[in-house]
Amino acid sequence: MARMVAIWLDAMFEVRLGNADRVAALADEMQALVNDFALAQGRIACRWFRGWADARMEEPREGYRRIREAYEENTRLGMLAGGSETLGYAAEALLLAGDWDAAQHQLEEALQITSTHGERVYLPQLFLIEAAIARGRGQSAVALAWVRHAVAEARAQEAPWLELMALLELCERDGATAEDRHALAALVDRLPEAIGTTAFTRARVLLDRAKPA
Repeated sequence: MARMVAIWLDAMFEVRLGNADRVAALADEMQALVNDFALAQGRIACRWFRGWADARMEEPREGYRRIREAYEENTRLGMLAGGSETLGYAAEALLLAGDWDAAQHQLEEALQITSTHGERVYLPQLFLIEAAIARGRGQSAVALAWVRHAVAEARAQEAPWLELMALLELCERDGATAEDRHALAALVDRLPEAIGTTAFTRARVLLDRAKPA
């Protein structure tokens, strides 16, 4: 059981880093443990982690199906905690499929859970998904506002990695200010442990490009 918990936490960590290959491998490890030791706790979770990875690996519709089926089964069993994050995975899968309306529906379900149960842990990512949907619909000003909501929520949670992700999204788009870029630079300096991650590298490249010649 301890190994199952470790794999589960590792998968959540890799989701936040955006590492689809690693999440897929962890989902397979989780499934193997379920098969070998009948660990019911991981039977459903391995499916939504696999779905998240599938969506990132050019199978967004299949990824969505896996995530949604796992979420519904989990809900039928009365397990509601973490539902906003799982529905966030579903919304992102539909976003990757280019289905803005369906992604919005999943996102609204997720946001309802955060409102009803105070489940804020995945809220910055949900705001970034909302921004991506707006951007897909050509609503650049709305998208920018949602990214700023994500930055504010990450700061309220005192979650520097999530703040980095949101600030990076902000500074890579039109509408970012010099103050936004300064905040990103300050955060990069505070997170030496993030060196080597894709997000950190993107941030360094962006900041270096913005330096005066």
